[in-house]
Amino acid sequence: MRNSAVLCSLVILLLAASAGCSTNGSTPPDGSGTIAGSPSTEDLVRGGNIFAVELYGMVSSDEAPGNVFFSPISISSALAMTYAGARGETALQMDRVMHYGTPPEGIAEVYGTFMSSLGSGRAAAAGDGEPLTLSVANGLWVQEGFDLLGDFTREMEDSFDAAVENLDFEDDEEGARRRINGWVAEKTMDRITDLIPPGLLAPETRVVLTNAVYFKASWDKPFEESLTGDGRFLLRDGGAVEVPMMRQTDYFDFAATEGCRAVELPYAGGSASMLIILPDDDILEFQEGLDADLVRTIRDRMSMVNLALTMPRFEYSATIQLGPVLRSMGMEAPFTGGADFSGFTGGPDLYISEVIHKAFVKVDESGTEAAAATAVVMNFTAMPVQPEEMNINRPFIFLIMDSETEAVLFMGRVMDPSV
Repeated sequence: MRNSAVLCSLVILLLAASAGCSTNGSTPPDGSGTIAGSPSTEDLVRGGNIFAVELYGMVSSDEAPGNVFFSPISISSALAMTYAGARGETALQMDRVMHYGTPPEGIAEVYGTFMSSLGSGRAAAAGDGEPLTLSVANGLWVQEGFDLLGDFTREMEDSFDAAVENLDFEDDEEGARRRINGWVAEKTMDRITDLIPPGLLAPETRVVLTNAVYFKASWDKPFEESLTGDGRFLLRDGGAVEVPMMRQTDYFDFAATEGCRAVELPYAGGSASMLIILPDDDILEFQEGLDADLVRTIRDRMSMVNLALTMPRFEYSATIQLGPVLRSMGMEAPFTGGADFSGFTGGPDLYISEVIHKAFVKVDESGTEAAAATAVVMNFTAMPVQPEEMNINRPFIFLIMDSETEAVLFMGRVMDPSV
């Protein structure tokens, strides 16, 4: 039997500090600038799914024509830890982009509730497959002698369940890099072994926040390897490639609506699933109208049908430079010398210098394997008789979703499964 399904995602936030920076002030703006709302798991999930589809739209444009893959829940969780220390205009812009729907003072509580409610996080009976599990790990790595506010540290420990460890970024950057990368490798089952490259840490680095998500599952209805054979996958430019195509006929939730065909493939135990969306026409035109409401509409219109399903095995990795993307989405203040992250230290002396996200995905007959990593660097401011047919032989979009909360765990697009 092939590798059982494994999904890993990792988020790392690196923070550093510098004296003498300007600030917007820590007082929230008046009127419409106030972040309203109270802690709500439903709002966090809804907002996270909105962010997932909006980010997908930003990284899958005509200028980025290839395969796409990322973990929105990983990115959102990492930035939630940062958001907990944001104030003023910095917090306001982060909330607008991330759609948290609650002030920074409430994000830790709602995040903790959300993580405990993830259906995928509870071991599920898997029948013939392996049990489906999801675990989340956070870490807070602090420069020796650099003091964070006690309330902030306790919030990271209690609500984000983050382990706290001191490192020496000033005099032993390489040692700190190896320690964090070792933690990354351990939490992602060695799928990501060198997230932080040489030179990313600096003597100015003061704090690194890490988040790792590990997901393991098998298909509820595995594909028979004997039925897999080469088939043509049609490329957007009119060409085609020969790739291994998996086949099975069984009952699945299916919909033909809103200019697409969609199928939902459950993982063993029913606590998570992969939603595949196959546009009827050009994928770039279709995704212009793709939003969280459309995803919800497609799922609401699904019904169980006998489906002759054909889809490719695929495996690829992707890297996204998220700093420019997040800035273009409206998160400008956190990346400037005027950022206000005074919730970390009591002073507005931190700003985000870069955000990098890397991801890997593999889909085969037995299930899914994926890994994702994000680094946020912060510096000192200084049913029919005949089966329905669905041949996924052209570019498609896919989402891996938690069944209990409907949160999007991973999202991507396959333009060419042969690369």
